[in-house]
Amino acid sequence: MSGNPASQRGCWTPGQGLSTSAIKWIALFFMTLDHIAAFGFEIPIVGRFYNPLRLAGRIAAPLFLFALVQGLRHTSSRPKFLLRLYLAGMGTGLFVAATNLLFGEIVGYSTPGNIIFTFFYVALYSWAVEGVVEGFRKHNWRGAALSLLCCVLPLLAQPLRLALWELPRMGDGIAAMFLTHNLIDSFLPTLSSVDYGGGMIFLGVMLYFAKTKGRQCGVFAAFCLVCMAGAVAGRFYYPIQDVSSFTMTFFDPFQCRMALALPFMLLYNGQRGRGPKWFFYIYYPAHRYVISVVETAVQALS
Repeated sequence: MSGNPASQRGCWTPGQGLSTSAIKWIALFFMTLDHIAAFGFEIPIVGRFYNPLRLAGRIAAPLFLFALVQGLRHTSSRPKFLLRLYLAGMGTGLFVAATNLLFGEIVGYSTPGNIIFTFFYVALYSWAVEGVVEGFRKHNWRGAALSLLCCVLPLLAQPLRLALWELPRMGDGIAAMFLTHNLIDSFLPTLSSVDYGGGMIFLGVMLYFAKTKGRQCGVFAAFCLVCMAGAVAGRFYYPIQDVSSFTMTFFDPFQCRMALALPFMLLYNGQRGRGPKWFFYIYYPAHRYVISVVETAVQALS
């Protein structure tokens, strides 16, 4: 932290750039715009601005990821950091399961994935890969083996999910199926079931090892250029976008607009700033549901 008191009082000071906390608030603003369109697109005024809102929303995830990486490099307790991410992801999943179970017939609510679990895997793999490298470098074979085990264990989540899916469900019908799916997602996320999938996890790990702001911005810019090249190639050879979940997600011309997050990253001043620790985790599931409730109410009144 800097010795400048002004830079520590809040998120942003003119001429001082953006702190990690400020970047989170900016990301939250763009995420809200994106989710207003994603979960409230049947509201007439929202429908008219659907594309601009989703376009602005491409900025959110990279900024949250950038802020997360700064936290990974400066946290005082890695186990607590990982536990907080897992509990927040689990809480988000259980919130979705509970609201769908109790009010699913009134408020239609579905989510494409849980980005908090995406960040959990970014943290896990960043530290695990670092542990493997450090273990081999220092001839700490036990530490390297434990870190390697942390890399492998998440790969077992998918077969375990399939096994759990075959167990008797809590009732019959679509409601029971969704409840089972939501509960499994809440406790046992896989690399492919989280929001943005393995591509975002890979990007986060690369940002972690880039270390400095300049290198991180360079890595992000290079990642965006690869995605843009894939999107251009996909216009001439469409099947390239269907090769994998990565190409389907990141070789999309719309998703390539995430490059708009780069100017905010360049303004990062290396300061942590101040902000509520749990607010972002609570806001994430709550605001999506509120938007869905408003959309349902508007439809009922129209």
